[in-house]
Amino acid sequence: MKYFLISLLHLLSLITINISYANTLNNVGFFLKTEMNDQDYINGFGTELWLTNVSSSVGIAINTSIGNAAVTDTLNIQHNYLAWDLGIKFGYFSDVFVYAEIGFDFGEMVLSDNDKDRYDNDLNFSEFLAYIVLDGYTEYHDYADYYEDYDSSNDIDGYIGAGAGMKFENIVVEAFARYRQVDGEYWQADSQVYSGVKLTLLF
Repeated sequence: MKYFLISLLHLLSLITINISYANTLNNVGFFLKTEMNDQDYINGFGTELWLTNVSSSVGIAINTSIGNAAVTDTLNIQHNYLAWDLGIKFGYFSDVFVYAEIGFDFGEMVLSDNDKDRYDNDLNFSEFLAYIVLDGYTEYHDYADYYEDYDSSNDIDGYIGAGAGMKFENIVVEAFARYRQVDGEYWQADSQVYSGVKLTLLF
């Protein structure tokens, strides 16, 4: 999953470079957004780059935001955490616009590598063997169980969605819906569908 997201980042870079040299209009914006599902929410502020074709208004928008989230798991326990999203939209961007989008938690992707390295260092193969021999651990586990346990318990969060909005000169108002994959270490979100609104100041 992580390597897929890294490949996606490389693809976004290539798309951005190619579009920047084409017949495009570039706009940069700063936004506030909130998305909700019952008592759960993901709030944030961020920045967005619009790259649109001058003649067709078809293009992409790359955005990143950081903020706070509160998500309820399947045991009805609400978890609070810092959300750092990175996403891309594909659509028609004019005074009235529509788009589809995909994104993921960039902070979790970066930090998960450090967590995995720390976990691997906590239990190397020789320590695993010593644990089996000296402590007389009778229940069957192999080294791969310990090595893979951390990553399998906490996937990188991501989303897909769609939205629409209107642009009034420099003010952009939009509404969107997202299907989110959200989990943490040893917990899974109870709900996946969020609806939200966003206010952007576009230059």
